[in-house]
Amino acid sequence: MSTEKIKVLIPQLPLADAILPYMRRIDEKRTYSNYGPLATEFRDRLGVLTGATGVTITSNGTTAIEVALRIRARPGARYCLMPSYTFIASAHAVCNAGLTPYLLDVSERTLTLTPELAKAALRDLDEEPAAVLVVSAFGAPPDQAAWRSFEEETGVPVVFDAAAATTSIKSVGKQPLCVSLHATKALGIGEGGAILCSDESLIERATAITGFGFLGAERVSAIRAGNYRISEYAGAVGLAVLDALPERLAELQRLTDGYRARIGSDKQSRFQEGVGESWLTMTLNVIVPPDAVAATAKRLDEAQVEWRRWWGFGCHTHPAFADVPRADLTTTEAISQRVIGLPFHNLLSDADLDRIVRCLP
Repeated sequence: MSTEKIKVLIPQLPLADAILPYMRRIDEKRTYSNYGPLATEFRDRLGVLTGATGVTITSNGTTAIEVALRIRARPGARYCLMPSYTFIASAHAVCNAGLTPYLLDVSERTLTLTPELAKAALRDLDEEPAAVLVVSAFGAPPDQAAWRSFEEETGVPVVFDAAAATTSIKSVGKQPLCVSLHATKALGIGEGGAILCSDESLIERATAITGFGFLGAERVSAIRAGNYRISEYAGAVGLAVLDALPERLAELQRLTDGYRARIGSDKQSRFQEGVGESWLTMTLNVIVPPDAVAATAKRLDEAQVEWRRWWGFGCHTHPAFADVPRADLTTTEAISQRVIGLPFHNLLSDADLDRIVRCLP
């Protein structure tokens, strides 16, 4: 058996030859930023891919969440309900929007905050929250219908952190979905993000916030804002990524199918619901039984297989957020131990998959 270490993730962006035709368009136009033609074309193609009638491209996924919360959060309210079990960027975005994270538990089945858990938190709060940040778990499409009903019933604005779910989204409503275009995502451009939404006024305002608050009149700053745009060079990469996306998704499907076939019904480990069936992701996780966590980690280490807990053990375990308010996090503290990110990239061979799966209970 090979003893060469199997890497957990190797990002893949288009090669220079695929980007070159778009770079030549930049040379011809001599437009390099400020919502140029390539960034605009990338924005429009992203809308077609996801079914979004409105798209604002941002400098990264964290900024996308911050901008969406700045627009949707209730004025004067301070708390943003959100799951503790998420990548720490979610909590930073909440704070950058001028809000305080209020950390909630997640469902053991879906790894996500549910409307039922959020409603329970509302009953315990002595003040109305500013918003709810709903996090997609590792690329799974969020339950937009359930959260639309939640907002209609409670009046609490909802924003989706769907960082890794860009290729899983098939339709978009008025509740904004914020995605990441980081190099580690299935649709990655290096650094970037986007807000997807059918609310034209929200998208107009979000786009203005990415460009110094210029809303309507040219070079007149109408609202407090910043500079959160992407350059034409990032747009060029994005267009090349979209050109090759069908092949990328086919490769992710092949890898997911390879794992599923090897795990079958003989293993105690399980995947997230729907992965490889209705959606794909760039970080494949298994959920192992609670009594098998330590032994599984030991076998992976001994087999020279890299693995990750991509979200760690929850935002509440980070010193920067140790003092923020929280509800009971029993499920988060239990399930976060059991979610293990497996190697998942296009350099994995069948022998690599065999070696990895042998380590799983």
